[in-house]
Amino acid sequence: SDACNRVLTIASVIGREFELRVLERVVGAHGDAPVTGDRLLEALEEAAGARVIVEVSRAADRYSFTHALIWETLYEELSTTRRVRLHRQIGEVLEGLYAANPEPHLAALAYHFSEGAQGGDVDKAIDYTTRAGERATSLTAYEDAASHYERALQALELKEPPDEEQRCELLLALGEAQNKAGDRDRAKETFRQAADLSRKLGTADCLARAALG
Repeated sequence: SDACNRVLTIASVIGREFELRVLERVVGAHGDAPVTGDRLLEALEEAAGARVIVEVSRAADRYSFTHALIWETLYEELSTTRRVRLHRQIGEVLEGLYAANPEPHLAALAYHFSEGAQGGDVDKAIDYTTRAGERATSLTAYEDAASHYERALQALELKEPPDEEQRCELLLALGEAQNKAGDRDRAKETFRQAADLSRKLGTADCLARAALG
């Protein structure tokens, strides 16, 4: 049904796995006739009956797309503009839900705000990706940390004018994460970029840290 397709399309932007309460809030804000309450549950039951999704946890009302290909196809069918808008709305919903304890959810917040940065709050995208990088580093998940810092640097490109001192700090953090992940060649190149930038800025501290790296 049309309602089922709309629900699944929005769910695909949340991720391969999604929570009912997140989906309900985002779907409820979409369209002239939002699919909420019993209509939303009927749409999910229809999708489950067609084996498009499966219930992962009844207690937590979590669902997952049964096949990555279905999930990816639904996601890729969206226009870039709509995708960006949905990511931003999902980020805002997650921010509201996890306001009391955002730490365990920083990776999801970073992902959605960075994917929605083109049409939304660039500073928020930079903030969450940086915090997600710091959290991943503290958990010794260095490859994840590097991915978050790369997203932060991409979001920083959208700022006008770009904050070059912030870029230098992010390059140093990225280089450190790459180094700890065992990616020595990429770390060396990242530290070289930080050193070049710090020379332009005349920031001795950044240059010293880049040289040490």
